[in-house]
Amino acid sequence: MSRAWVVAPLLLSLTAHAAPRSSTDETVSAVQRLSRELASDVRALPAEAPVALYFSGGSAELRRAVGSVLAARLAAEGLAPSVVDAPSAEAAESVARAQGARTLVRLTLEVEAGALRARGDALGTWVNFWSGRALTRPARPSGALVESVDADAEVLALASVGTPTTTPPTGGPRGVRLLGATLVRLEQPVAALAAGDLDGDGRDEVAVLTEDTVSVFAADGQLLARRELGSLPFSNATTREPFGALAVLSGPPRLAAWSTRRAQGEVLVLDKGRSTLRAVGTLDSAPLGPVERGGFVPGQTAFQAEVRLGDGRPVTLLAPFTTSSFAPPRMLFVHADGTGSLYSRVGATPTRLGGLGAGSALGDLDGDGTPELLTTSALLQPSPDVLRVHALNGGGDPTVHEPLWQGPLPTGRALFVVTANLDGDERREVIVGLLKPDGTGELFLLRQGAP
Repeated sequence: MSRAWVVAPLLLSLTAHAAPRSSTDETVSAVQRLSRELASDVRALPAEAPVALYFSGGSAELRRAVGSVLAARLAAEGLAPSVVDAPSAEAAESVARAQGARTLVRLTLEVEAGALRARGDALGTWVNFWSGRALTRPARPSGALVESVDADAEVLALASVGTPTTTPPTGGPRGVRLLGATLVRLEQPVAALAAGDLDGDGRDEVAVLTEDTVSVFAADGQLLARRELGSLPFSNATTREPFGALAVLSGPPRLAAWSTRRAQGEVLVLDKGRSTLRAVGTLDSAPLGPVERGGFVPGQTAFQAEVRLGDGRPVTLLAPFTTSSFAPPRMLFVHADGTGSLYSRVGATPTRLGGLGAGSALGDLDGDGTPELLTTSALLQPSPDVLRVHALNGGGDPTVHEPLWQGPLPTGRALFVVTANLDGDERREVIVGLLKPDGTGELFLLRQGAP
């Protein structure tokens, strides 16, 4: 049986905390912003009360959130809204009419290309029964409704609830479907990016290095702590663009950071209660991973072609590299010419990969215990940049096969990609560090979305 929820005129507080923000409006959550625009559209029809709302698309949690906030706004306008449950948009008309609604708003919700979108229509539900068997609708209200706002971390959390996690019967790779939203906007370009559990709560934080600053953000984009590196001595061979190394160290949670603007790096500890990053030591080698170390090529945005592992063993590569990623026993190194060296284990002959972007990483996105290869475009100025996810099921170059998933990224060039466990489940989210055309930076978050 169909049912409706009549929502009291209470505006839900769903404020996102992504920081820093460039305008006051961006401190309002995407759900609130979309509902505000839709409410304005419905008032402009003008709609006749009572108004029924029907939603499709997205996850049930996202539909409920938008439905609750939009209904609250319409209730404040005296439109007596209700949210109807029906098997289809066509069936919603008769359900709304049976419940006494005079206007029906039908909306499909989608999260795509970093935006929360609503598309649909509005129509009058009253019919002229004197017109015979062919029931006729009134001419007004009617109209198409199309609105879009930038998505945020809250929208991704709502859209990802209830995503299935079972392995297909064939035992092959699980499905990957990523939804993206801006997590943080930065005034400076990203020089390095890392993720790991810095406070011991079982969930990762996101760490960002800019030219002379280290910042740590929570899963919703809230700034947890920031540290200036200005007290460190200057390097004798700096790079033109901001560049460096950043890693979450194993053992006690610590963050290792080194900017090529400085002659040495620092080891930092997050004090969440005091919102500070406290220095506990210095570095004499670049932190490539939890236990892996390397060195910078003087004056270049690249690392030297030798890596020291945690046990002290060296790994000598064919050429310097710009990106490294570790998912033991696998190791990935991306070189400046867009080629890559993928090691299945230490001591194995590396598989040579082609067409990799600087934004590349290894990470288990589907929770099956085997990491996937994530990579962006190898073009210097892609428009737009694209993230691809490839399965690592056997030997050979995985990029010669169709990706498990691919999708466009926001305007800018993706220079950094890391994976993180932001919500404590078995699958990892993706954070992309973008260089924007105006020289600023952006962290773009992608996570598993409801099918």
